[in-house]
Amino acid sequence: MRILVCDTSNSTCCAGVYEDGKALAYKLSFEKRTHSETFMPLVHEVMAEAGITHADLDAYAVTVGPGSFTGVRIGLSAVKAMALAAGKGCIPVSSTEALARSVDNATVATGAETLLVPAFEARNNRVFAQAIEDDTAKTIVKEDAYDADELVKKILGTPELIYGTKRQIIVVGDGAETMRGAFERAKAHVNIYYAPGAAIMPKGIAEAAFAKGEAAIINGRDIKASYCAASRVKTLKEQQNG
Repeated sequence: MRILVCDTSNSTCCAGVYEDGKALAYKLSFEKRTHSETFMPLVHEVMAEAGITHADLDAYAVTVGPGSFTGVRIGLSAVKAMALAAGKGCIPVSSTEALARSVDNATVATGAETLLVPAFEARNNRVFAQAIEDDTAKTIVKEDAYDADELVKKILGTPELIYGTKRQIIVVGDGAETMRGAFERAKAHVNIYYAPGAAIMPKGIAEAAFAKGEAAIINGRDIKASYCAASRVKTLKEQQNG
């Protein structure tokens, strides 16, 4: 299966072409310009580098959130348009799963079982996150929008940590500092490592998409965002009251 993988759900954006798990071309952008300016040029570059056209693809894999509401919409709109124009399907991928699959476990605690916590900053001590086992990709705490302190309580209360041996936690993503504060307040007695600079990489989206397989391909019209939190617009009365 040959797929174009795409992400605009958070501060970075990326695109890549993968065939049966192997990278043909990929790029990651840290530019500060809006994804509406940077994403499509990135797609054109990786397609040209891979030497293929949209007709050569079997599907598009795209992160559907959670993350930036605007960022998610930019990626989904672009991928829907490309998929419908090319007559191809789409594979929706969780942004937190893609982030978790983007990192390599390079901690020094050899042999330790690892709980990965991919977390995106959502402000006001909130994060978009989940907790998954590094080796099995099993979900331990489901993806959602969490108050960081409540998420820490959930994680520390799971049987996987209470009864696990040599268990360690790695928190990745720009929500790591918020999670650090919550773990410190909880006085957690477990090895915890933080990687706030970790970002979604094309390989993370590709791994998630290939793990789902062809059975996960859906019509581009049916792909939906997973915001995990409602966008809140102030009413006129609220605005007048400050």
